Amino acid sequence: MNSSCNCTIDDFKRSVFPAVYLLIFILGIAGHSVSICVFFSMWRKTRSLTSVNLFMVNLLLSDLMQVCSLPLRASYYLSNSHWPFGTLACRLIFYVFYLNMYSSIFFMVSLNIMRYLALVHPYRFMHLQNCCSGPLVCTLIWLFVALASSPLLFTESQTGAIRCLELPSTNATINMLIIINNVTVTVGFVMPLVIILWCSIFVIHRLLKPSPSQRTVKKSRKKACALVVISLCFFLICFLPYHIMRMLFLYAERNAVENKGHQCSCTYIQGIRKAAVVTHCLGAANSCLDPILFFFVGENFRSFFSRLLRRRKAENDNRKNSQQRAELQAMQG
Repeated sequence: MNSSCNCTIDDFKRSVFPAVYLLIFILGIAGHSVSICVFFSMWRKTRSLTSVNLFMVNLLLSDLMQVCSLPLRASYYLSNSHWPFGTLACRLIFYVFYLNMYSSIFFMVSLNIMRYLALVHPYRFMHLQNCCSGPLVCTLIWLFVALASSPLLFTESQTGAIRCLELPSTNATINMLIIINNVTVTVGFVMPLVIILWCSIFVIHRLLKPSPSQRTVKKSRKKACALVVISLCFFLICFLPYHIMRMLFLYAERNAVENKGHQCSCTYIQGIRKAAVVTHCLGAANSCLDPILFFFVGENFRSFFSRLLRRRKAENDNRKNSQQRAELQAMQG
């Protein structure tokens, strides 16, 4: 985020990024650990997962990869923008962020399509569940995103072996990033956003429409509708500002490089850079929000915690009964 227009915000980045990254890491590890336990419990019983659960597992793995990369990013800013892990690790950490962001988006699209079909076209949903290979779809998503993000592996990083996670200061590299960004925003965000909005509108309409045998909408349907809205809001809050600001940021940095700093307004450039930092944090925060939706949306999650609470209650009751029997025997002895 440094260019020829010398209006740096290094202090701002070093105060914001480490705190946000480490908070997301802690919350993400906690939430994803619970999610792994739930899915492992489900798999151990059936030795298989439905297509929906498979998409959720892959979304979980994508988020977990991103969460695990955040401490390295935090250490860079905590070390006064010093990167001791080498050029290859720098490019990989840059690549992993976008690989996981866009794979998460496409798995969200898959889950929204399945939810739409389950409510609006249940027979097609059953047909897809029977004939469509969930592992194949997941593999195609990973391959597509990995190949589409691969140009980032060959993008020049900031000059200097100890610098990383900074925008290169050459005009040619920034122009290449703008081209990559324009394609990425269209294919990786705008198209998925249109699909998710389409599915969400029809799902909400179906959920809020009373059945012929009832005049009012069931409470469970209202709750499901609220969860659809919350899921959509998470998506928009995390990804919409990020993609808008990333585009504005790249064009502003190109103008700063082309003008060689002579016609730069430091107030404007610093404002754009700070907004890019904040929206970048919002984009990263999505990786710790998905377990919340898993818990509220998935019946398997709620039943898992219900069983866990019942088991704990039974263990506590047995422990109390054992203590009472021991005390009684001591009194009688």
